[in-house]
Amino acid sequence: QAFVTVVPLRRLGCGMTTSMWRCTTLLALSIGAAASDSQVQTVDMYRAMQKPPDGKETNRVSNNNLADILGVLRYVHQEIIVEHVAGNPERESRKYGIDSFAHYRMKVRNPDTILKDPSKMAIPGFGGFGAFDFGVATAMDLLQGLVASGDYVGISKQDSPQINFTHPWYWFSVDGDCPNLPWTCVKPYPGCTAQAPPTMPQPCDPDGCAGKQDEDARNCSSKPHFTDPSDTETARKCCLHYSSSPDKVIIGGLCDSSVSEPTGDLGCVYQYEELSSKDFLNLDDLNGINSMQCGSNGKRKCSGWKDWRDNCYDPEGKYKKRFHCEDCHDSGAWNVTTQVTGYCVEYDLHPFCQETQNLCQDPRCMALKPEEKEYGLPFWSGKCVVEGNKKRAEAVATYFLGDSVKNSHWLVDKAALDASPICASTDISVPNQCTPNPDGGPYCTRVFGGVCSTCYLPDTDPPYPDPSTQPMCPFSVLKEKGNTPPTETKCASNDPLKLCCLYGLGTCAVNGTDGSDAELTARGFLQTMRMMDNKEMVKFATRIVSGRGGAISNENGFDEEIYATWHYQPPNNPEEAWKIFEETINKSSSVDWHPSPKPKPGSGGGGAGTVITILVVLLILAGLGFAAYKFYFRPRHEARQQLLPSDNRSVQMSG
Repeated sequence: QAFVTVVPLRRLGCGMTTSMWRCTTLLALSIGAAASDSQVQTVDMYRAMQKPPDGKETNRVSNNNLADILGVLRYVHQEIIVEHVAGNPERESRKYGIDSFAHYRMKVRNPDTILKDPSKMAIPGFGGFGAFDFGVATAMDLLQGLVASGDYVGISKQDSPQINFTHPWYWFSVDGDCPNLPWTCVKPYPGCTAQAPPTMPQPCDPDGCAGKQDEDARNCSSKPHFTDPSDTETARKCCLHYSSSPDKVIIGGLCDSSVSEPTGDLGCVYQYEELSSKDFLNLDDLNGINSMQCGSNGKRKCSGWKDWRDNCYDPEGKYKKRFHCEDCHDSGAWNVTTQVTGYCVEYDLHPFCQETQNLCQDPRCMALKPEEKEYGLPFWSGKCVVEGNKKRAEAVATYFLGDSVKNSHWLVDKAALDASPICASTDISVPNQCTPNPDGGPYCTRVFGGVCSTCYLPDTDPPYPDPSTQPMCPFSVLKEKGNTPPTETKCASNDPLKLCCLYGLGTCAVNGTDGSDAELTARGFLQTMRMMDNKEMVKFATRIVSGRGGAISNENGFDEEIYATWHYQPPNNPEEAWKIFEETINKSSSVDWHPSPKPKPGSGGGGAGTVITILVVLLILAGLGFAAYKFYFRPRHEARQQLLPSDNRSVQMSG
């Protein structure tokens, strides 16, 4: 059955001045989009793992967890590299052998059993999240959902003090074959001879589990149509089946390689292109280890984590230390000391920030100086600081996504966002969590992690009822498809410092529109920031430098310094952001605040220019001396006469 969607040309960006070619192209694209499944989302997901030797997957990802960029960085930063909790100091690799980030451009189309039941959606388009351990789904909710609803991709919104950022990050779960059992059997399951997994999966503790591919587990003679994960005794012996197809073992949501887009049917809710070397980022390239010095004299480059750990050139002992904590628990004394090590430490975080309930937001952690809080490589420093996490996340995004995110602060590819459906409900009679009210929200943006993430507009009238529960929307939120504010939406003020007008609701009360002419105040700073264009921010900053008598001495360095002063969201404290911006300029190492006058073209160089300057000064002094003479020593009627024609001033240049 074919469906024809009528799309108003103006909604396609076609106006009276738009070329016919552009309108025809846009219309064709819209028809193509309408003909395809509008529920397919394109989302970039990431995973921390050991890169296969040839860069090609040996097993496609299933029964596993992935994350957005912030999520995968949080995982490594919190759970993999913190030295004092990482385990055996003599280990040969990072925990779980992790040496790379992998990038998956995932297409997701969850089943209608999820998409048409708001109670089952964590956010639009996704079911609930469940953790996997050695191939085992450890959450009962996930197993029950897979049995009842079929395969689906789950999601979890994360916003914890484990890292600091301006908005949430996301974890994903993708189910696979027989999700209730591990990759291989786990001892002490009867007859199991497989090697023990790195950690004991919780459902297999203490009596072990059968493996996914064990014949008895797949046939399950005792319960051949097993569909009850709450029967934990059977669940560690037999594969679960779909309730809608009780003769089928749950096969997982990864589509067959012959299918380009997921359909939402059993066995086909997500798809991605098979990974190759370009889809992996070596952590030792990212953190700088492979560029560091190794050996007794430091004359060779290090060749990876283990080489650097054992043979780093560190004569000052900068990297050879870690934290040690005794009696570190909720009611403990928390005796923290620094231990000198015989090896170089990639990263360590103070126990006040790593092991307390509030982590980075623990008052004891927040009271530490930066040098007291963290040890290790500069790349990993600043886990508890927004700016540090921005830099790391943008480094990963730039590697995988290239020019699409360069110099934008974005962590998502706009092409992926544009390929995904709108977030807000298209049926006004059935609103969803992305359907905004006139009070500033909730809106949904895909700028946060590539999925429908709620946010609000500040300083609307009436105001958003509980802004502490949501981040502020990115400046571009109203330009995302489907994000049309209700007609009653208005700002309480047109003052840019109140932020609302920066979203394009009304006109901001500020002189100028961009970096070339915006007033050189906090308001002009915000007006320029809303453009999310570092070139405009540099223009604005350069005007401030010039107005204060300075000159840019290092353009690339200055660009980088200014780039760090803005973001795709408004600042929580505009006045403080302006203060930091001014301090950045005032303390910039890329600005010469006492520039020498530049010689005019063809002037013959600095020496001639200096001589001319001296002569001009002498002429002026001579003229002033002559004027004083005539005023004080000549008769009054002469004093009223013209002192000297300007073209004769040179006659006083003697002496």
